[in-house]
Amino acid sequence: MSLSSSFLAEIKSSDHCLQLRRQMIPIRLKNYSDDFEGVELSGWAVDDFVDCAATADSSSLSREEKFSGGNENLCGPPLNNPCPSAPASTSTPAPAPASKLPNVKIVVIVVCVVALLAITAATIIIMRKRSGQTPQTLGAPPHGHKKAASNDLDRAEQGNASPAHSAAGSRKGENMGRLTFLRDDVEKFDLPDLLKASAEVLGSGYFGSSYKAALMTGKMMVVKRFRHMNNVGKEEFQEHMRRLGRLRHNNLLPVVAFYYRKEEKLLVSEYVDNVSLAIHLHGNRSRGQPCPDWPTRLKIIKGVAKGLLYLYNELPSLIVPHGHLKSSNVLLNESYEPLLTDYALVPVVNQEHAQDVLVGYKSPEYKLNNRVTKKTDVWSFGILILEILTGKFPANILQQGKGSDMDLLSWVESVLVSEDSREGVFDKDMGVVKNCEGEMMKLLKIGMCCAESDVEKRLDMKEAVERIQEVKEKDNDEEFYSSYTSEGDVKSARGLSDDLSYSINV
Repeated sequence: MSLSSSFLAEIKSSDHCLQLRRQMIPIRLKNYSDDFEGVELSGWAVDDFVDCAATADSSSLSREEKFSGGNENLCGPPLNNPCPSAPASTSTPAPAPASKLPNVKIVVIVVCVVALLAITAATIIIMRKRSGQTPQTLGAPPHGHKKAASNDLDRAEQGNASPAHSAAGSRKGENMGRLTFLRDDVEKFDLPDLLKASAEVLGSGYFGSSYKAALMTGKMMVVKRFRHMNNVGKEEFQEHMRRLGRLRHNNLLPVVAFYYRKEEKLLVSEYVDNVSLAIHLHGNRSRGQPCPDWPTRLKIIKGVAKGLLYLYNELPSLIVPHGHLKSSNVLLNESYEPLLTDYALVPVVNQEHAQDVLVGYKSPEYKLNNRVTKKTDVWSFGILILEILTGKFPANILQQGKGSDMDLLSWVESVLVSEDSREGVFDKDMGVVKNCEGEMMKLLKIGMCCAESDVEKRLDMKEAVERIQEVKEKDNDEEFYSSYTSEGDVKSARGLSDDLSYSINV
């Protein structure tokens, strides 16, 4: 910046200024250096500067007025016009625009993210509708709510679930579960409806648990929760369930719906009032109710045989069409007609857990060769027949693990060897069994042939069912002998065995 030549000339030619003393020069230079940084003083000697003596104040004021150019609002050094102090403000100063900018950016980002999520959700819903999703499949849950549903089931199993608690839990996610229905002739509901219902635990074991749920409409349903099925893929599991959903038989309890989750699976069926065969055989006495008599037990065995034969015919690709046949998996309706449950689950059960949870994997052939055969279900059926007739609980095959060496068949054989104890082979809770001992022994022999440890000597399912259907409630010599053509068959039908050398008076 160059100092105005006219201004410098005026300073130099001032007639009322005296010669400056050298020690005053730094003061003058300092006074001007604050406002005239970079002033060029070329061509000027120190002695050329003048100082004001008596008229210094007026001369200086004249120069300041000239410098200000008549602008009265100029203030501050080097002028002698001090700037007035700004009045104190009582209001809070507004934030600088720069501080607002980050907040605005955050709001914009949040709005964009919410809009993107809404668009994504709408797209998913539209795609599902276009994919032809059937109305039987109800609303899909968010992943987080699947765990909530599992926790509610845990509380139900522990007896801590109540309608109010379950309803509160379900309100956390109204669409928490997807139930896929397999039948069109049943009332549709959703998993939250089951969790809202009052729950009664029916049973809990190593394989899973089951509980009864009363829907708001009054409908009673049974939910079975399986834990050892997490190796099967979703598509494979769903396809197998649809296959089971197509089964129709009077002696099968149909699967109404299912729920898939990686860690566990739910199967839903209708509730059967008359509970299970196991309770009628081993719990009626403690309940103060009569145990099934001989005609009822024969009816149950014949119904189970029909249901098994149907499974063999409809599921020929399965080596063990049932795989988990036992008295607790045979339900009885009001007319004591048997209904098989937990059938055809072998393809979806983890193989490493199969021998611990499935009855079929307690068979002699699996113990010996680690394999099951087409006659494995026949063996399970034979053990069930012996249980029904003797009233003895086959603990060796129903306990966790491979079971003990002493089985029900061995016990029956040991009893029949002794002539004095033969009458005690049948359950005394059957009541009076006059004129039917022959038919009872005939059925007992069929059961023993089905439970044969040697697979080659064991009956196949078709032959076993045919023989069972020929058993009568009452002994009738004419009908009894007419259905057999050889002496060996007659002896077998009357409960005789070459090994046991046992005869019976008909």
